[in-house]
Amino acid sequence: MRREDVVGAANCIACWCSLRSVENLSPNIADLFVLFGGGVIGSVDVLADAMRQDVAKEYAIVGGRGHATYWLDQSMQGELARWGASATSAEVSLPGIASEAEMMQAVLWHRHGLRVDFLETKSTNCGNNITYLMDLLEVRGSVPTRIVLAQDATMQRRMDVTWKRQARDREIFSQTKIIDWALWEVPLVVRDGILQYERAPEGMWPIDAYLGLLAGEVDRLTDSERGYGPRGRDFVVHVDVPDEVRQAHALLEAYMGSNVRPPDERYA
Repeated sequence: MRREDVVGAANCIACWCSLRSVENLSPNIADLFVLFGGGVIGSVDVLADAMRQDVAKEYAIVGGRGHATYWLDQSMQGELARWGASATSAEVSLPGIASEAEMMQAVLWHRHGLRVDFLETKSTNCGNNITYLMDLLEVRGSVPTRIVLAQDATMQRRMDVTWKRQARDREIFSQTKIIDWALWEVPLVVRDGILQYERAPEGMWPIDAYLGLLAGEVDRLTDSERGYGPRGRDFVVHVDVPDEVRQAHALLEAYMGSNVRPPDERYA
């Protein structure tokens, strides 16, 4: 299979997944800005930029330990080495133990001198990222009118449709306006016969892991028995998958073989 075809398929799926509701983040567009945890440590810098721009009234980081935490743990080892003596004894033990939210909060403080208003530290996947966030908002008595959901670009569409599905069962959130903000665009290219990122944030997934996540994401969002939609596990609202994305998925799935990340059995 031509590497150029693989790159074209991956970029097609990534573009479809990376929802953005607005062209740019601007001051006071939301009541709450939520960064969802993951493996890419560079997402903390996007959050810091949003905080400096006063994008929202409040800020939160959501994420326990899940399939992507391994990569964040690896990045944190280098981060702690840079902090040196300024790291506390608690922070030194963060990798392998702490939640994604706690690690990202520590990075936010050491790099930017900023802290968010609250953390969610128990969720393990996109589904309970949303449900546990809703639980916290209900307990706090602060239901946002407008909320920015910011996630790894490969999972942004899923965060959007997961919120919409869960809001159906929680009338209190039915009028909340969602502003999607995929954290970055990460196009692939072929250089010297090798698949590479044209540009990527700090701590970005290894290429094979990224391709496996992309290929699996189409399965998760397809409304079928094996997907997360109403005809499957009923965890997201129905999603129309464009023909070009289906074709790209078939090509990428054939290329990846058994390395495609399957739907999470915890949704069964």
